[in-house]
Amino acid sequence: MKQGVMRALVGVVFLVGISRPCFAVPPSLTGYWVTGKNEAVTQIYSCGVNLLCGEFVGFPMDHASDPMPETWNNQAQCHFVFIRDLRDEGDTWKGTIINPQSGNSYSAAVQLVSPNQLKLRGYLLLQIFGASRLWSRYQGPPPPADCRMAPHSLG
Repeated sequence: MKQGVMRALVGVVFLVGISRPCFAVPPSLTGYWVTGKNEAVTQIYSCGVNLLCGEFVGFPMDHASDPMPETWNNQAQCHFVFIRDLRDEGDTWKGTIINPQSGNSYSAAVQLVSPNQLKLRGYLLLQIFGASRLWSRYQGPPPPADCRMAPHSLG
């Protein structure tokens, strides 16, 4: 009798275990994002153990001969890594962001606002001394290797 009850309990536990709803994977910062002013597409990706980085991967160009935007030291911004060493601190990732025009480094805090929107805040010393930008998840095809995109491809 005891063995029958035990088998029944094991069966119920098994059925409950396989009938539980699957939990959705939480949205991730990784992927392609359109900057706040629709100037570029960036890619956020894993760059180490529990680290994320971000680089420019797409710029809308009116003409094939248009020059690629350059950094402060006259290097192409295409594939320039400007978000570095973001570490997960709960609901915020913190690291460093580099201004491509000046080369200045700032602290950065990045949060997902929704699955398709993130908030990036660059700041000096304290977050109150900074500026925030909202980015949208890029929905188009992967940007080309040379970062040159059609003029109105960002929206």
